[in-house]
Amino acid sequence: MVTQAIGPCGISHVAVVTADLDRFRTFYEDVIGLRTTVVFGPAHAREAVLVAGSVMIQAFEIAGYDPAAHGWSSAMFERGRLDHLGFAVPDVAALTTIRDRLLAADASSGDIRPLGPMLSLRFADPDGLQGEINCFNADFDPSMLRDGDEIVDPDWVERARQVLHGGSTHPSPPRGRPR
Repeated sequence: MVTQAIGPCGISHVAVVTADLDRFRTFYEDVIGLRTTVVFGPAHAREAVLVAGSVMIQAFEIAGYDPAAHGWSSAMFERGRLDHLGFAVPDVAALTTIRDRLLAADASSGDIRPLGPMLSLRFADPDGLQGEINCFNADFDPSMLRDGDEIVDPDWVERARQVLHGGSTHPSPPRGRPR
């Protein structure tokens, strides 16, 4: 009898720290397109839970929070344990729509780059946390992998496509904060 390994079925949430929860929510709701589901405080540490598809971002407000005070830089892999957040959008049209909002917020160069099976747009939020908006790169050719790259799962390109398309065909709920 073969025993099936038990493990996670996905990522439930990512916790991040911000110096200004209201500014964080405004950026991630209005520019990125996330939806806030609950805000806690002020009796607790101020906290908000925002939703991106099936993943929650738990944002904690810490007054005076400054990553530079810890010696972290904005250079890739020098940002601390969490390097960046990557968000999936279903297609290039959604990617360019968010790019326009990021440009208007002066939060991105607007450059869309191919990264393997993804097209990727980088941004920085108001706290300096780096992020990416990604969609599936229909022009990706798996035969162009580098020598030494190891394909562990033969269905990896299809899995990447599913993840980058949100893993579902269900419509997204309305976004933004109640005004």
